[in-house]
Amino acid sequence: MRVRVVLRSVHGETVTRDMIEGNWADPVGDADLVLGENLWALPGLVDGHAHFAAETMAPRPGNLEDAITRARTALDAGVLLALDKGWGDLTVLDLVERVDPGDRPEIEAAGLIHAVEGGYIAEVCRIIDPGEVGPAMNQAAGEGRGWVKLIGDWPRKGIGPLPNFTEEQLGVAVRSASAAGARVAVHTMARDVPSMAVRAGVHSIEHGLFLQLEDLDDLGSRGGIWVPTVLNMEAVIRQLGEHSSGGRLITEGLANVARLLPEAVEAGVHILAGTDLAVGTHQVGQEAVRLAEMGLSPKHALRAVSYSGFEATGRPVAFEVDAAADAVMFDANPEEDLGVLAHPRHVIRRGRVVK
Repeated sequence: MRVRVVLRSVHGETVTRDMIEGNWADPVGDADLVLGENLWALPGLVDGHAHFAAETMAPRPGNLEDAITRARTALDAGVLLALDKGWGDLTVLDLVERVDPGDRPEIEAAGLIHAVEGGYIAEVCRIIDPGEVGPAMNQAAGEGRGWVKLIGDWPRKGIGPLPNFTEEQLGVAVRSASAAGARVAVHTMARDVPSMAVRAGVHSIEHGLFLQLEDLDDLGSRGGIWVPTVLNMEAVIRQLGEHSSGGRLITEGLANVARLLPEAVEAGVHILAGTDLAVGTHQVGQEAVRLAEMGLSPKHALRAVSYSGFEATGRPVAFEVDAAADAVMFDANPEEDLGVLAHPRHVIRRGRVVK
């Protein structure tokens, strides 16, 4: 059956494509079915900080069947790309290997999370010697799918968050991972570590509550990524208590995030919506709404949950001929109402109409 799809982007351009063997093609002849007329299309939703292996921070191994269910639920919701930032085991890599790509989002993934002794929850990471970070990242790059993950800082009792690695060690990590074909994502919620990570060349800043204005030009000039995970940070505040030392620190950090979001756009930073463990990947649209409330324009909040993720990972965003036939469509323009992201009318993955 020849299926034809009318793809009207949020920018107002409309293209018509046929789906042939899972790819977009120029329309030829008559179609048996036409989808998308009077709808608004995106190349897909993107979760820039997913954890398919778990749904809470409970320190236990991932469950493959649960991970598969989460991935398929995300696909049904229109998430067509997810950057999984690792766990204490390789569940997400098993997911990628066992599930046909047409039945899940495209997934780039770190395998294991890496930290130093006392520098993270031991049950959900691999403990490494910071002096051996280069070989560790080389191994991690071979285990993962395009990413490695480091915990850049972590609170110590009675002291607060401290760096796990020096700036020099972070640089070694970046060079080692890059040589092995992987990018580095660094968790950071402390004051000094985001700037250290940017200067070291880290590719993606996760949380990054205390990024500084001067970091943005460097990060943006090299196509760097920032995933603020606002909903998750607010969940951590509720967990710790808003008047606790940690709660106060994160609240201060979120005020800094709100101040920097428009500046990051101007600097060319790829800001991505990321769920972390606050909500499921299928609810990543909620993070886009929250980013808009924090100060991003609706246009750039929408980019954070769609176009920016594809651009940051080198994927087409314009429904190009011969590209994979992926799209998510809505009854209204999501740039004018981000709430519609929760209610896709159609989801197409590799030429299959999922919804």
